[in-house]
Amino acid sequence: MVAMLIGALGIACAGSGVSASHAMARPSLTHGAGQPAAPASRASAGPWWLAFESETLNALVAEASRGAASDGRLDMQAPEVGVSAAYVGLLVQMLSLTYIDSARAAARRQLQLVSASPAPHDDFREELKHREADATSSMKKIDAQRDVQLAFLAARSRLPAEALQKAIADEVAARKQPRMALPLPQALPAAFLANRDDIQLAAALYGIDPQAGLGGTIDGAEDTGESGQDTDADLPGYPLFPEAVAQGRAEVAEALRKLQATNDAAAVANRRVRDAKASFEQAKTRMSRGEMSEVQVLEEYQALMLDLQRLAMSNGNLAIGWIALMASLGSRTPVVLHAPHVPEAAALRARPRMAGALSF
Repeated sequence: MVAMLIGALGIACAGSGVSASHAMARPSLTHGAGQPAAPASRASAGPWWLAFESETLNALVAEASRGAASDGRLDMQAPEVGVSAAYVGLLVQMLSLTYIDSARAAARRQLQLVSASPAPHDDFREELKHREADATSSMKKIDAQRDVQLAFLAARSRLPAEALQKAIADEVAARKQPRMALPLPQALPAAFLANRDDIQLAAALYGIDPQAGLGGTIDGAEDTGESGQDTDADLPGYPLFPEAVAQGRAEVAEALRKLQATNDAAAVANRRVRDAKASFEQAKTRMSRGEMSEVQVLEEYQALMLDLQRLAMSNGNLAIGWIALMASLGSRTPVVLHAPHVPEAAALRARPRMAGALSF
């Protein structure tokens, strides 16, 4: 997930700019009182990060954008990309700590049970001690990563670290996974590349429409090699504009490929969790009938906790894949959200030649 996060930030530097969007957030996470959200009776366009359906993230992006503007850091690339990626990382880390700690507690209980048993369980006792030690070591590493993400978000959003950690902890308590409420795209209109800053700049240098030559679609199977160089001279704004378009197409195609791959991995992890839950429920039933011991049921419980931790990591990778895709399109590209509640205050500021909104 760290590698994908770095990739998302790298793409943002090329394809995105500063967002002036201010999302509605809970008053407890903002410096000022927020306005009540107006219910939307129909689908409306809004910033892509609203698809995470997290008031915490909305507040973080809004405060980071305000901070960048008030500091005069208008050249800072896409604060929403860095903040969203760090939010996903922090949520996954805190979920991981919860699941690993639960598995460690189960191993400790098993050790108590086998130690009190008259039968020899020397090998299993050693195995349980190793599990507990490994869990403790993993939690220390994740703790360090969490502290880094927390410090980054607190500094970027100018929000108290304690309030931020409490907000994320509430999402963890509700077992909220970092998911985008959007279906997986198979291809995207190339016209969306007109939202990228590099393409807008190249178009401005030649005085041409940013959407010139941006017909067709982009999919994950697109050849991103140099096979199209012979036709570059036919495009307006040669050579800089065609080069920017080619780079944009390559980044979007690569982001789509990674998104589709991480979506497949998340689907596998989700199936494993469903199987582990069913196995654990069956084990509890068998224990109630005297067919399984508590030690055996705790084995199933630990397997479930570890599968849940892997699912959180997979969902985190998928969320980072979404962020990378939106960054490659131009981070301010809005999406049409079909959820019933879209805060009006989160609408994007009008931008010249905005190339439509994503609608799935």
